[in-house]
Formats: sequence, C-alpha cells, structure tokens
Amino acid sequence: MSSDARQRQLAEAAALKFHHLGFHQVSMADLAATVGVTAPAIYRHYSDKQSLLAAAISTGLDEVEVALAELESISWPAALGRLAATAITRRDLWILLQRELRHLDPARRAPITERFSVIVARLDTALADAAPDLDADTLALRLTAALAVLSSPSLYRLDMPTDDYTHLLAGAATAASLTELQGTPATSRRFRPSAQAKVAAGEYQRSVQSESSRSEELLRTSLELFHERGYAAVSLDDIGARLGMAGPSIYYHFATKADLLVTAFTRATEWLSASHSGAGTPPDLDELVRGYVDLGVRERLLFGVYVLEAINLPPTVGRRIRQSLDRDIAAWSDALALTRPELTVQQRLVLVQAARAVVNDVVRVGHFHDRDEIAEELRDLAWSVLCAEPLAVQA
Repeated sequence: MSSDARQRQLAEAAALKFHHLGFHQVSMADLAATVGVTAPAIYRHYSDKQSLLAAAISTGLDEVEVALAELESISWPAALGRLAATAITRRDLWILLQRELRHLDPARRAPITERFSVIVARLDTALADAAPDLDADTLALRLTAALAVLSSPSLYRLDMPTDDYTHLLAGAATAASLTELQGTPATSRRFRPSAQAKVAAGEYQRSVQSESSRSEELLRTSLELFHERGYAAVSLDDIGARLGMAGPSIYYHFATKADLLVTAFTRATEWLSASHSGAGTPPDLDELVRGYVDLGVRERLLFGVYVLEAINLPPTVGRRIRQSLDRDIAAWSDALALTRPELTVQQRLVLVQAARAVVNDVVRVGHFHDRDEIAEELRDLAWSVLCAEPLAVQA
C-alpha cells in the first residue's frame, strides 16, 4: 500500500472509531489493531492522535466538496440529493464536526473550521437563489434545519437500501429548507396540549423546583460549562469556582461529575415519557411534536449537552436513557403511521429521526432560540419533514 493510501486508510478507520467511542476513548494501539498494523507504524504517518482526528474530519470534508463540485450549476434539491448520499456513506462526519472537532488544538482546528465555513457559505448562497424571498435570518434557520436532517444518519443507523434512504433524506432536507411553513395540518395548527400533557409539564416543573436551590444551581451551571467547554474539560472544581463554592462542598449534592449528566438527562426523559403515557389511547403526533419542541426550547442547554456528551454517560445509565428515547421515537413512528399509512416502518423512522434532529440542532445552535416565534417555527419545520416525500434527484 502506498503512503498516501495508508494515510487515508488510517484516517477513515480513525473516523469510525472516534464516531462510535469518542476521541478520548480511542488509543493509537486500538486503531493499530483495527487496521492490522503496529502502533509505531501509525506514527510514521501521523504524529499524534490529534493529527489523526484532523485527517479523519478532512477526508469527510473531501467527500462533501466533491459532492458540491457543481453546486452553482445544479438545482438546490439536486445538491441536497448529493449531500444526502454523502451523509449516508460518511455517517461519521457530522458527529466528528459537532462533537469531536473541539478536541483539536487551535492550529489544527482553524483550517477545518475555515473549510466548513466555506461550504456553509456556498450552501447559503445556493439556498438564497432557490428561495429569494427569505430574509437572512430565516435563511440561516432553514439551512440549519436542512443540515440537521442530513446529520440524522450520524445518530441513527437504519437497515434500508441506500438509494431509498438517500431519496427520502433528500426530500426531508428539501422540505425543511423550502416548505412555506405548511407542514402542520390545519386542524392541529392551533393545537393545545391535552390535560395529560399539562399534568406532565407541571410535574416536570415541580421536579425541578423540588431540588434544593443550590443543587439546581449546580445542575444548571454544570450544563452551561459542559456546553461551553465540553464535559471532559470541566471539573467539579470548575463548577464550584463559577458558583463561589469549594470543590468538596459539591459532593454534598452530587457524588461525581457523571451524576450531574445522569440527573439532567433522566429528568428530561421522564418528562417525555410522562407526557404521552397512561392515557389509554395512542398519543397524537402533533402532541408529541409539540411536547418535544417545548422541552427543547425550555431546556436548550440540556439538548446541546446531550448531543455532545451522551457518550460520556455511565454505560448502564446510558443504555437506560437511550431505551427511553427509543420508546419516544417508537411512539412518534406509531403516530405517524396513522397519518401516513403508506410509509414503511423504516421510512417512518427516517422521517421521525430527521424531524427530531431539526429540533435538537436549531435549539442548540446559534441565536435561533431568541426568535419570537421559534417554538411555532420548529413545530412547522418538524411537520414539514414528517410530511416529506422521497425526492428522486440525479445524484
């Protein structure tokens, strides 16, 4: 194998490892065993693990740039079709950009950030040409929603023919970027939560208030710091320092740093479960969408930390929380089946996961949470994805 080929092989193998395990859980020895070489052999190509991470992300961006080589001469849906194909073949890329890029030192991070910024600027221009009536902020919101749809294969693996997956993902991304907020059925556009959902919301708020004020301060401050710096870079002393507390006094409220993550995520998943269980009838899809959006808008830091830091949950707790979220996704899928019985189970899951990804990303990225109507916009964006049709565009 040539030196260039070996470098790419190592970078792509590292991308898969970093995607599944996280940067801090992967060693050079692990990677060497995966590829079938010795650890010293890796150092002939990469000086350290950061160099490997930078190369892993760069190989993914290479494929995005190839997909967009003719961006200026093809239609916007066709561009999304090509990006959808890349998102499926390089499922690791979005997670590496969202979660792992921050682990690079500034010198290695800067050129990757610049490359990605150029890609986003080109996409922004292409979307502006396709939707010239959108103002700049709404354009940014729509592009973020489309990219969130394309990121969903990074989070969920589905056993589905690649072409079918590509066409449906492209259709969902196109709907998120271009649909004129017509996704929510007129009969439920002014939906109000059921009595059960109101009770669940009240119980959620009481669970927050029942914590001691100092515990709640610690929880909120830890989420802020995890969001700003990353879980691995924050210590209990850092959390205490921001609150003017001595590190040891934190142990009265939380025994470990992981307990802070566990408490926050458990609280949120319990609310989602309570908001649509025990009523005797399957939950309405619009009620599920509304509940998820309302929780996301209310707990945007929590959503952001979950996307970036769920990999750091203790294994047993992580499985329990993922199982709870899987039950919520299944509830969405079952409710969507009543609205769109023509869809297969896999098609429903693609759309449900893409719609939830839109909520996850919009509430945590940028300044969109400051928009006056962001909750209503998010519900409409989610519905536009759930109502999307496969888009058979030329790849």
